[in-house]
Amino acid sequence: MRKKIEELVEYLFTSHGVDLSGFDISFIEKSVARRMESQNHSSYSDYVTFLKDNQSEVTPLVDSMHIAYSEFFRNPLTFSSLEMLLLPHLWAKKRNEKSSELRIWSAACASGQEAYSIAILLDELKQKSNHKFSYRIFGTDNNPAELAKAEKGMFTPEALNNLSMRRIDTYFTRSRDSYFISPLLKNQVDFSYFDLLTDERACPTPSIFGNFDLVFCSNLLFYYKTEAQIQILEKIANTLAPGGYLVTGETERELLKKNNFQEVYAYAAIFQKNFIN
Repeated sequence: MRKKIEELVEYLFTSHGVDLSGFDISFIEKSVARRMESQNHSSYSDYVTFLKDNQSEVTPLVDSMHIAYSEFFRNPLTFSSLEMLLLPHLWAKKRNEKSSELRIWSAACASGQEAYSIAILLDELKQKSNHKFSYRIFGTDNNPAELAKAEKGMFTPEALNNLSMRRIDTYFTRSRDSYFISPLLKNQVDFSYFDLLTDERACPTPSIFGNFDLVFCSNLLFYYKTEAQIQILEKIANTLAPGGYLVTGETERELLKKNNFQEVYAYAAIFQKNFIN
């Protein structure tokens, strides 16, 4: 089956300019299987024939490989460590350095829940601080449809399940059956298109020069081949400010350890490229 998937990847690239070569083969296979089921094809060869005869099937197949799942405060341990330890530490560090801005990148941000979760924590920290505090969050994704959702900032009641009523009342406005993120937070997040595997740019254009104190790349790396994982990690490492931090998903902790990242807080999936006390 692996050879058949590789042949399909080659076909999509040569015929449609769609490059799926960075994805893990098993991930592509599962995506194809879902499309086969949705189109009532039990045979892989029948589905490929259908795909080649119906060019309109290419888009939904490729779209099925966009990683678009997100939640508010998705990993409780990670966000607890951020709230209680890392973000206060970064703010104190910025204050001591007399630096004006805390810079954060939410890579593969999907519909924005991760970026807005960070903004909530930073606004709460800002309210408690007696010193001037500014921050900027850059949310990027390679799926324009998800970015449009993030920029709109509209969520269903179910999407807010991980939020306390206090945070919902403070940071959201209800309109019928939808909740809209407050302009206060929207103004702190800049959403833009960015492909982590591109060679054209090292970091999101709106950020200009990177130099991020904190980068989130959560629950994404395991979808890719080893070569692509390393490419993404190297790109992120090059955008980090000295002593900057990288947050991944729980399932990616061992991968980071194998690539010269050290976990700062046990089991929280928060890393530094070179550990600094």
